[in-house]
Parts: sequence; C-alpha cells; structure tokens
Amino acid sequence: MSEALRKIYGYSVYSYYGQEDFRNYIQKLGSCIVIIQSPSKLAPKILLSIRDVEHIKTINVFHGTPGYELVPLEREIISYHLRHNIERKWTVKQLLLQIGMSILPKKFYYHILRKKYALPYGKADKIVVLSKGIIDQYLSIAPGSREQFVAIPNALSFNHIEHDLSKCKEVLVVARLDDWHKRILEILKIWDTLQKDASFAEWTLRIVGDGLDKAYYEDFVRREKVANITFEGLQNPLPYYQRASIFLMTSACEGLPMTILEAQQCGCVPILYDSFASAKDVVTDGENGILIPYRDRTAYIAALQRLMSDSDLRKRMSEACIKSSERYSVENVAAKWNELFSL
Repeated sequence: MSEALRKIYGYSVYSYYGQEDFRNYIQKLGSCIVIIQSPSKLAPKILLSIRDVEHIKTINVFHGTPGYELVPLEREIISYHLRHNIERKWTVKQLLLQIGMSILPKKFYYHILRKKYALPYGKADKIVVLSKGIIDQYLSIAPGSREQFVAIPNALSFNHIEHDLSKCKEVLVVARLDDWHKRILEILKIWDTLQKDASFAEWTLRIVGDGLDKAYYEDFVRREKVANITFEGLQNPLPYYQRASIFLMTSACEGLPMTILEAQQCGCVPILYDSFASAKDVVTDGENGILIPYRDRTAYIAALQRLMSDSDLRKRMSEACIKSSERYSVENVAAKWNELFSL
C-alpha cells in the first residue's frame, strides 16, 4: 500500500523500526501523518512519546480481531502440546484460560483487556480497522467514540485478476498451521468424513503452509488414515489458488483474511465459518462463497459436498468471486487511505 500511495498520490513514506528515539525521529520529519500498527510492542511507547507533538496526525491501525487473546486452544491440541513439550508455558496459560472462562463471565476478561485497547483513545486522531463489524467488537471491550473509527480493508495481494476458470478437482487451504485461531484440525475432520463417500475419490485436499501444529496434523492424518490429502509446506500460494476449485477456512477468529481475498481473486470459491466480523463483508452467501454457522460441521460438510458435486455452481460462483474481488484492488483501497489523510 505504501508503494501505491507513493505512485498514485505522491506521498513520501518512511518506516520506523525502533532505530532511535521516536520523538526525535518524528520531529526531524516535521509536519506528517504517523501510522502506528497495533498491537505491537512499539505501539504504546510511540503513542505516549508523541502525544503532545504538534503538526502531526496520528492514525492507529488495528488489523486483528479485538479480544483474540481470549480464543481458547482446543483441548486435544493442548494435550498434544503438553505431551510433546511444545510451547509448554503458553499452552498451560491456554489451559488455565479455558478453565477460567468456564467459571468467570467474558466481561471479566474484557475488563482486563480494556486498558490495552483504550490506549489509542485521546492519543490517535483515527483508529483504522478492517471492517465496520470490528468496530462493534472493539467498543464492546473498550467503550469509546465510534466517530474515531474508520474501516479500510486489505488490498489484493496479486497484480492480476484471474480470468482462466479451468480448474482442477482440488480443495485448498492456505494458512499458518497453528490451531489456536486457524482450526485446521476442523478441516481435517470435515475432509475425513467427506472422503468416506467414494464419489469424491478424485478430489484432493492440498494444505499450503507451515506452523506449530503441522506435526499434529500429519499425525492425525496417518492415525485416522485420511485419504487424498497432501501437506505442501511453505510455497508461493498463487499456483495453488489458480488450480484449486474450492478454498476452505474454519478459523475461530480473523481480521480480514488475505487468503480469502487471494482465493476469490483467482476464482477459487471459499467456504468458511461465519466466525468473524468481516466474513459477511467479503462473502455474500451463495453468490461468491458459502458462509456456515460457526461450528456447524454438518452444514459445512453438506455445503462442500454440494459444491464439489455441481460444476455449474462452482463456475458461476467462481465468476462472482473474481468480479467481487475488484472492490479490493490496490487503487480502490489506496483511495480510501487518501480520503482518510485528507480529513
């Protein structure tokens, strides 16, 4: 996005990585717009250091899901981590969080998080989130002024819009293989059930990515003898999007996932749980993807079976994906940033 702002609107863009005192750094630049990415270790320090500096506009960018810290790790993953000494300290914290949240209301934990999320109030001119729905989530944790928020989505990753709709019988996952938020184990269980139907034997599930829980997923596939699945590792995902017909996501929470935009840009139809605020922004159910009520595995399997069985439906939805992805072009998103800078 910084490159687009340079080329299209002529902005000078600088990056700060803690190389010197930020107050001194920003005073050397003079009048400017400061964009701070949160949550990050530098964000609180930067916000506090420039709160009384004149001739600057401060924009705090939050590209996650408010309250993501409270998403519990699945019990079977916790058990595996503890047995194999994987991130043991963090895993124990997750176990204690699960126990605590079964006893105490979520509002108790929101109160603990409030100070962190309220930090930009009074110190940032605007707070940018990825979706209008995320504003409500943010305010439920840290009540503040709705007028301080602006929703600007991510832009498309690839420079081209796909027009070749010749697809393979492939289903795709592109993700960090970390079950805390991504819930890839859920996809493996869905695929295991579906593969018991011989009519889908020609289809393959490809998983692109790496992460903390890859070994667990591979062990699950071996143990349960899940058919027609390959772990591709870290790869350039573009060729996989171009080949695959269907994209799967079962995340417990997301901001606005780049992988859904990438899939749609390549005509790869997404099926996802309606588990995060921006899901309805990106996917219009039944048109450019399919939204499933969170944790309704039966409905998810039925939707995947229907899409795999109907080539005409896949083609129609694939075309709609490509058309809808144009909303997220670099030019369109850059225009939203330019409008914000002009306020």
